[in-house]
Amino acid sequence: MTTTSASTTDTRTPLSRERILHAALDYIDQHGLEALSMHKLGAALGVKGMSLYNHVANKDDVLDGVVDVLWAEVENEAPPDADWRAGYRRFAHALRDTMHRHPKAAALIGSRQVMPEPALRCVQAHIAAAVDGGLAEERAYALLRTINSYALGYAFALLSWGLGGPGCAPSISHLLRPGTSDELAGVAEVFCGQSDPDAEFELGLSLMLASTEPD
Repeated sequence: MTTTSASTTDTRTPLSRERILHAALDYIDQHGLEALSMHKLGAALGVKGMSLYNHVANKDDVLDGVVDVLWAEVENEAPPDADWRAGYRRFAHALRDTMHRHPKAAALIGSRQVMPEPALRCVQAHIAAAVDGGLAEERAYALLRTINSYALGYAFALLSWGLGGPGCAPSISHLLRPGTSDELAGVAEVFCGQSDPDAEFELGLSLMLASTEPD
């Protein structure tokens, strides 16, 4: 009679830098940036924290790597276009949308002093498309730089307000100081209460793109 023993082969996914960085972003998405530590990240991956140091240098390296992951999402969602204006618009939307998908990690894009390769590849591709479309390289860079800042600023503004739809708040009266005149309250109702962030984002992009003509 033959006895067969159960296999104890470990089928876990091998640890790698890419896996660590994606796990770090997932952890930040769930628990917030301040909660992340190497120990907690290791636990989330089912390994001891010290094992991570075979693939990343330290927590700063992890945070810089998370920025790479965020920009990789932008790069994947914003390929260049023969119509360079359409490509620039897609870039702006991809950057804003990535930040909104990862609101707890979004601050890293502005705070980490790194220039990730996915970001540089994305910029390079869009600049090339714009130059091929007749825009001078210097102007192509200036416009994309402006659109990048616009998209970042717009995304940060909406995240700071916690906007999930039209208007600045469920009730504009909550934003006003006691004693605000009815006249100024009416201004607030129109200026803030009737705002449409998506439409206004499009308006800003359209104005910037329409103002730049090929040479």
